[in-house]
Amino acid sequence: MKRRFFTNLFILLSILISTDAFCQIRYEAPIDPSAKKLWSNDSSRVKCSLIFDIPSYGFASFVTYSGRNLRSAMVIVPKLGIREPSVMRFISAKPSWHSHANETLLGKIDLYEGFRPYIGPTLSWKILTSLSDGNQILMPYTDKKLANGQNIIPSLSPIGFDDAFKKYLSCQEQLIRVNFNDIKMTPLVFRVKTDELTAKSQRILNEQLEYLKHDPSIIKISIRAYAYDMEKAPENVSLAHDRAEMLKKAYTSIGIKEDIIEIVPFNSLTLNTKESNPVADTSVTARNALITLDRDNAMINKDMEVNVPDVGANTGEND
Repeated sequence: MKRRFFTNLFILLSILISTDAFCQIRYEAPIDPSAKKLWSNDSSRVKCSLIFDIPSYGFASFVTYSGRNLRSAMVIVPKLGIREPSVMRFISAKPSWHSHANETLLGKIDLYEGFRPYIGPTLSWKILTSLSDGNQILMPYTDKKLANGQNIIPSLSPIGFDDAFKKYLSCQEQLIRVNFNDIKMTPLVFRVKTDELTAKSQRILNEQLEYLKHDPSIIKISIRAYAYDMEKAPENVSLAHDRAEMLKKAYTSIGIKEDIIEIVPFNSLTLNTKESNPVADTSVTARNALITLDRDNAMINKDMEVNVPDVGANTGEND
């Protein structure tokens, strides 16, 4: 009797386990050193990426973009895409080799057909922090078209994460701290009676020059330099010319072609006509210069213009 009872119990448990397995399609890294190779980095002065290849599924990419305020996000790229609306949850759990695994819901996002799952900065950093603590990240959702209603569970492994994460953080320290909107109209100030910029303005110009090295969309640089600090008008005109030429040389020294650089002459006409001088009669001082940039929209590097909404913020169980 006891033997029959335990036999029936074993069969029942087997059915439950197999049914549970049938309801899930898991995509996870192997539990061996080869998993370390699934983490990689892609770094530049305008974008830092931390990438995890999810075996047989696709990949997840954490990205931080340049700018005065660094902007971070996470994008998931399934090979087969998202075929219907759903909800993706982000669950922190101990790796599968642990015997007991408590799970914590970090947050969730809505999925839309044809769109890659996107996660904003708050939830992205919660996921990175959990990985740094040695946890794995489960990302379950359902898709009736692809999986007949089963749970699809891609996951991020902590194996090999630490080294790649250190490179990701190091890359962020090298990102340019301006974007186009920060420097498209740049006022500068010169020292009295010289063509030398003040220390603060030199730092501002250096930031703009560094940015321009990475933005091929710039098609025109306009330089307006002024001088009212000399005693005679011809001396002011000459000093303004020298200041403009100094700035032009700074641009050509980084490889910018002369034919896209325009020096707007300093005279009474440019001083008093707002059409040719955007700061006429408002903020022109004795030692100002104004740099304006124009660009070709078709050539814009989209990585330098990314809007980063905070998708998934405040959706976790502890929020």
